Amino acid sequence: MDQDPSLGLPFRTLNGKICIQRELEVTNTKEYKDIVHEFDIEETCEWIINNNYSKVCLQFPDDLLPVSAKIYEEIKKRNDVDLYILGDTSYASCCVDAVAAMHVQGDAVVHYGRSCFTKSEIPVFTVLPKKELNLLRVKNILLKNFNSDKDIKLCLFYDAEFEHCKDELVKFWFLQYWKSYIAFIAIDDKNKRFLGRVIKDKHEDEYFVDVLKDCICIYVGLNGQTVFNYTISIEAKKWFLLDPETIKIESREESKWFKRRRFLIEKCKDANVVGILICKLAGEQTKDIIKRLKKLCQSNGKKSYIISVGKPNVAKLANFPEIDIYVMVACPENELYNNRDFYKPIVYPFELEVALNSNREPFFTTHITDLMSYFQARDITVISMRLKNLQM
Repeated sequence: MDQDPSLGLPFRTLNGKICIQRELEVTNTKEYKDIVHEFDIEETCEWIINNNYSKVCLQFPDDLLPVSAKIYEEIKKRNDVDLYILGDTSYASCCVDAVAAMHVQGDAVVHYGRSCFTKSEIPVFTVLPKKELNLLRVKNILLKNFNSDKDIKLCLFYDAEFEHCKDELVKFWFLQYWKSYIAFIAIDDKNKRFLGRVIKDKHEDEYFVDVLKDCICIYVGLNGQTVFNYTISIEAKKWFLLDPETIKIESREESKWFKRRRFLIEKCKDANVVGILICKLAGEQTKDIIKRLKKLCQSNGKKSYIISVGKPNVAKLANFPEIDIYVMVACPENELYNNRDFYKPIVYPFELEVALNSNREPFFTTHITDLMSYFQARDITVISMRLKNLQM
């Protein structure tokens, strides 16, 4: 029997009239006091004007869609430009949806929310999220756990949400730990950039990420995929996570995760049919990596199929029972690599490379999650192999 929705009770009904007339409550969304400051409206307009763009796409993650219309209006007030709002992105909201922008022949994209900082084929202006940081409490916990960098150097990583208030944190850090480093956010592509970061010292000299091998790294931010990528990809003496909300600091150890990945590498060797799962927008880099993965499979006598199903889920991939293992081409922020709900395992391109390329070192202590780093490491392997052949 149908129940009255006015009673506020959960109910199910097949009555079409009730379904159409039912009133649904909209969940409360976050209110922003100053949209112009929170979303860098002035800077965005300046960037559009300076580059003479006439058609710009505004890309939002799901949680920012309720405020997208207001941002649209604020930019329109200051700039006579054609604007398009991009909502449901093709894959992950952290990636720039260049394909959607091409549908409207957009000149550029303004990307809002968290970013994976991967290279895009279209001009991008990145507006990072802003979150308040209790600097005093963070300073106290750092001083309590790390007196100085006399015996060992330190490196500070901070979440992208704190980019807007990093100046005071940087000033304190180099005053207290003057021999140490900070991993600054680098939106633009640079030679020494790694996973969207550039390592700098007090004098603003830039270093490759290898310099952190003998350092203790501290990440200020919430536990999530971003800090996980750093801990498995960057070799350091030790990793710590400083949660700014609980003001607790804890050691990061991923040895169990590495054991499982080594097990999956063995599964790659046993697989007869490999599914190359595309979860990244098309581009030269994506094409190159697909070619590489197909070549690896072919040279090892394995069948490979390219599979593109939009955003993957268990039901979609269950339609391919002949696939033994999936290798997913995606950005580093994709959490599906560690998802165990799927019927068949999902591995990184790096793991397939280790499994099927005999010139790769089979044992590794750091992982490669970024596709650019994967290509660089692959090229180094090819060069070292050629040098060995010349010496022989």
